[in-house]
Amino acid sequence: MEVFQNDMIIRLKNNQGRYLVAQQDEESVSKSRDGSTKNAQWKIEMHDEESVYLKSCYGKYLTASNQPSIPGLVARNLKVIQTQPEKRNTSHLWLPVSQSDPQEPHSVWLTTLHNTYLHAHTGPPPLGNMITHDLFRKENPKTHNKKILWHIEIVDSPSNTLKHSESIISKMLSSVRSFILEKQKERVKNKRMKVEKETNKGRLSHKYNCKTF
Repeated sequence: MEVFQNDMIIRLKNNQGRYLVAQQDEESVSKSRDGSTKNAQWKIEMHDEESVYLKSCYGKYLTASNQPSIPGLVARNLKVIQTQPEKRNTSHLWLPVSQSDPQEPHSVWLTTLHNTYLHAHTGPPPLGNMITHDLFRKENPKTHNKKILWHIEIVDSPSNTLKHSESIISKMLSSVRSFILEKQKERVKNKRMKVEKETNKGRLSHKYNCKTF
C-alpha cells in the first residue's frame, strides 16, 4: 500500500474511535480512546511491497498467535499479542488491504497470510475489549467491513523527517550567511575608520608643518 513507508510511525483507529494500543505488560494489546500515548504508536517495517511488520513502542511485533482468546473456541477469536522473536515469521506479517471508498483513503483491513482479519471487538465481556484475528468462513468480509476497518493516522514519516532536516540545515546556512555578512560589514567599517583616522592624522601633521614653516 502506497501510504506505508519504512520507518513510518502510525496510529490505528477502529470505526468506534478506539486506538490499537500495546499494553504495559509488553505482551497483550487492547484498544483505548486515548491515542496520544506512545502505546498507541506503531512503527512500520516493510517486508515487501504488500506486507508489513508493526512494531510497538516496546520494540515488539504485533503477532497473530494461534492461541484462542476464549478457551474452547478453535480458529475463532485468536489472540493478537506483542512478541519479540529471534526470527520473524508469517505470524508477524500483516497485509494492508486498502478500501476503494474515496472518503476513507487511509482506511484498511489488516489481514494475515492465513486470511484472518485484525478485529477490535465491542460489547460485553468476555470479548468486549479484546483484539483478535478472525477467519470469516461463511460470511463475506465486506459485510463486516466496519468491524474490521482500521483508519490510519500518520504520526511521523521519513519524508517529514527529511523535510525537518532540510529546514534545520537551511536555517543553519542562513545563520552562517548572516554571520559572514556581518563580519564583512564590520571589516569594511573598521577599514574605513582606519583610513579616515590616517587621513585625519595626515591632515593634522600637514597643518602643523605649515604653521611651523
